[in-house]
Parts: sequence; structure tokens; C-alpha cells
Amino acid sequence: MNIKAITLAAILGLSAPVIADLAINSPAIAAPQFPTGTFMDDTWSVSLSFENNSYFYRGKNMRTGSSLLLSGATRSGNSQRRVFNWRNGPNRYQVVWQPSDPDVIRVQVFAPNGKEILNRLLSKNAD
Repeated sequence: MNIKAITLAAILGLSAPVIADLAINSPAIAAPQFPTGTFMDDTWSVSLSFENNSYFYRGKNMRTGSSLLLSGATRSGNSQRRVFNWRNGPNRYQVVWQPSDPDVIRVQVFAPNGKEILNRLLSKNAD
């Protein structure tokens, strides 16, 4: 008899249930690193997407129809609270997101002097 073949078969036979349990019970997808989709309230719609290695912010005021498109966010924060910033001229657009509450973002806009001119919680649109 081939002792190596018997040993290998025994090891595989004993480890197969453990490997199967890990494969079935382990999360297959890592937690998202940034929010995507469309988030809205009664006035604002913000669509966030990641395309061609750039993070995009598409904002629209649904009452006035004005809109803007920004790309190239900078990221800060930590694993519990992520902060994304875009610049449009002197203004800073910020999205704050908590992966533990993936369907809500806080959108803030800051004037050049640092004064906050918009602060809204937006909920993910159920497409």
C-alpha cells in the first residue's frame, strides 16, 4: 500500500467538513468601501457611482432643476464613518456614510469660508 496516498486521503477526509463549513458560513462579499446608488429627500437627489477609477457625485435640486457633476473624491474617516469630499471651485461637497447604515448618507456643502450652506440626510432610492 502507498502510505502517502492513505495519509493524504485521511487528511482530506477529516478536513473536508471544516473547509465546507468555512465556505458556506463565511461572507462571500466584503463590506462596500463607499456608497453607490441614488439617495434622495423631497428636494435633493444625489447619485454616487464609481466608474473608470473615479468616484462620481451627481447632485440635483429637484425643485429648481439645477444640477452638477463632480468626480475625484478624496476619502477620510474610519471603518465606521467614511467621509468623501469633492471640490467645485471654492465650494466643498461632502458625503458622510456609515457602512452600518448603508441606505443613508449625509450631504453637506461648505462655502469657501468654511460655513456650512447645506446639511441634509438622504435615503437610498428603492429603484
